[in-house]
Amino acid sequence: MSTTSKLDVIIINYNSDKSATKLINSLKIIDSIIERIIIIDNKSKYFYLPKNKKIKVFKNQQNLGFAKAVNIGIKNSNSDFILLLNPDSYLVDDSIKLIFKQIVNDKKIGIIGGKIIGYNNQQRPTANLSPNFLTGLFEFTNLKKIFPNNPFSKKFWPETKQIIEKTIEVDSLCGAFMLIRRKQNQKLALFNEKYFLYLEDLDFGLATLKRKYKIIFNPKAKIFHKGGGSNSSIYKIVLKEWYKSRKIFFKDHLNIFPGTILYIIFSIEECLLKIFHKIKNASNY
Repeated sequence: MSTTSKLDVIIINYNSDKSATKLINSLKIIDSIIERIIIIDNKSKYFYLPKNKKIKVFKNQQNLGFAKAVNIGIKNSNSDFILLLNPDSYLVDDSIKLIFKQIVNDKKIGIIGGKIIGYNNQQRPTANLSPNFLTGLFEFTNLKKIFPNNPFSKKFWPETKQIIEKTIEVDSLCGAFMLIRRKQNQKLALFNEKYFLYLEDLDFGLATLKRKYKIIFNPKAKIFHKGGGSNSSIYKIVLKEWYKSRKIFFKDHLNIFPGTILYIIFSIEECLLKIFHKIKNASNY
């Protein structure tokens, strides 16, 4: 690895300054490979960060969503590599240096990442294989709750099928922990801004594969990710964005017929769920 190689960390902040502070403090573990810490703030109601000479803050006048905010960071970076981290994550060791060395030394790696550890030290699935129609049906609807052990979801999340102890190639990684080659085929590797929230990371992974770059999951690298609960008003907003994103994704990545069938199924499910929640709320009065 070149002694001059460094990365920029990009963190998208939305009312997460307390979590982001813990993350920024934990980044001291890998300070030697960090050029800048770029914070993109999506118009938070409150905003405070610890002093750090490497921090550069960009404040948006409105909440632009995840993909657009990440692209602002990528465009304002001067590094060859971007470490994308959620504000509610943090580091406990310097294992990111391992995957940084990998991506620097292998110029065909477009994205690399590792384990995401949640509450109670439980590993959260982060690596994906490319979805198909049946994945959309059983993983992206409430059928997953009825058939939690269906083979299509397990295939989509390879970490749920077996314990992965070696480096493997996958089709996408979770945007909460993603080390990216900033330029791919001499162009900036940007996220698809049709997505406001959800599935932009999966779309980005598939776009990276189309550019003939590899996506690597290395289980020796890890971060901790708290993940967030949310109040009912926020829940309604993110649910709406989830509905939008899954329609966009499968319309773009499947052929017309299966994509249209899934679009109809998604729409029917949304209507049924709205009716169910209205009845449920009415019964509570």
